[in-house]
Order: sequence, then C-alpha cells, then structure tokens
Amino acid sequence: MAGVRAQMQAAGCFACHAVDQKLVGPAYGWVAYRYRGKENAVAILSKAIKDGSSGKWSQYTGGVAMPAHPQLSDAQIKAMAQWVLRRKPVPPPAG
Repeated sequence: MAGVRAQMQAAGCFACHAVDQKLVGPAYGWVAYRYRGKENAVAILSKAIKDGSSGKWSQYTGGVAMPAHPQLSDAQIKAMAQWVLRRKPVPPPAG
C-alpha cells in the first residue's frame, strides 16, 4: 500500500489530513471510525474525494470544505478511500 500513500502525498492529501490527529481536516483514524462497518463506505469516501465535501466534520474543522480532486482517476480514488478505511478506527474527541 506504499504506492497509495505516495499517491496521496502527491495529491496533497497529507497537507490537510494526518492519520491520527486533526490538521485542517479530520484525522484518517476518525474517518475510519465514522464509516467502520458501513457497506457503502468506499463509495461514500470516493465521492467525497472526487467531488469535494463539506459539513460532515464542521464541529472539528470549523466548516473548512475539502476541495474536489477531479484530476485523480476513479481507481486512484477508490484505492485512497480503501487506504483511509484500513486505518485504526479512533473516535473523534468529544465535542
């Protein structure tokens, strides 16, 4: 999976997200926690990566939106979503 992480680095994902803590956007562990066990989690995250997203994490991000990433292929996006969902699920801090 190192290839996916490298693609995420190149796409700028780690400028806003970290695995275990909030940067601009939520920690990947928080995302894994929120979507754990959901049958359509890969599709939900893939859409958010491709089209951008806002409002899902506002209590932690202050409402900063995630921009769309239309330059990425569907295969890259799916692999990135799967990578995020494989992180250790960690609940976000109590609000």
